[in-house]
Amino acid sequence: MEKFENLMQALADASQEYQAAAKQYEDETNAWWEALSYDDKLRAFYSVVKRIHDGDVVQQGSYRYVLYDVFGFDADSYGIGMECGYMSLHNAIKTREEEQVLREHRAAKYKAIVNKKVCRNKDENGSCSEHNLHCNYPDCEKA
Repeated sequence: MEKFENLMQALADASQEYQAAAKQYEDETNAWWEALSYDDKLRAFYSVVKRIHDGDVVQQGSYRYVLYDVFGFDADSYGIGMECGYMSLHNAIKTREEEQVLREHRAAKYKAIVNKKVCRNKDENGSCSEHNLHCNYPDCEKA
């Protein structure tokens, strides 16, 4: 039991250290941003959005593809991208074709639910007295 408690304490300590480091990184990054001139902020904005547009919209790349191949970052960018919300943004970007597929899927699912036929001849045990010979519900014998 003591090993478990030690492990849990080590995990809690590591979590606190991670949160402190993430907060420090955010504070330093915000200070860096505030120190930029207006023109440098525009250039940074342009550079980042241009790459996101290219990687996510034009090339329709994966999260890692955009980070590693479009931006040219290393593996350390993965967590930073999650912390700043880029992964959520990446996952929210959909093409018209993807949106159409999602709409069609939702419509088909809704239609299947609305049009589902249920056997009205089943007794309290779930058995249809008319079976498939006379019952016009396709799944009348299924529970």
